[in-house]
Amino acid sequence: MNKFCPKTTKILALSGSAVCCLIAGLALATPTVGAFDNNILSAGLANNDIHAHGFVQLADADFFAAVHTDGASNVIVQDVKFSPGGTTGWHRHPGVLLLTLAADSGPVDWYDAQCGKVTYQAGDTWTEGTKLHDVVNNSSMYAHFLVTYVVPAVVPAGSNKRTDEPAPRCAAALGLK
Repeated sequence: MNKFCPKTTKILALSGSAVCCLIAGLALATPTVGAFDNNILSAGLANNDIHAHGFVQLADADFFAAVHTDGASNVIVQDVKFSPGGTTGWHRHPGVLLLTLAADSGPVDWYDAQCGKVTYQAGDTWTEGTKLHDVVNNSSMYAHFLVTYVVPAVVPAGSNKRTDEPAPRCAAALGLK
């Protein structure tokens, strides 16, 4: 005689399947390697939408910048270093990042989901968003990042501001994990 009713059996089966999928996803994800000296320098909550504009009229070209959010957001500034050979692992972010390689940094290689590569040098700045990417320190120097995150307010400052993902198929051909 079955001790469980059909509804309970289905719930248990679905729960078991969900746990197996979660474990498999975690096993395939590519974790961060070589990060140290990882510090949150500041974090602030903007309870309302952000609508900031800047315009400067210059002699040879005008400059315009804008930041817009829909909903409350956390703005977080992080200082992190990666040892030679370190990698962020393949991941996505729940918002927008502004990154700068500090003056004391070695170069890093940034890869997109199609394994297109951009090499950034000390002093370079770039943006990242919600698309899959990896950053690898192939140099013999430490990589020193200063990162500003603009993420939804539901992402607390001390939490993981990224989602680890499996490497895309193209990564194996380049020796990326």
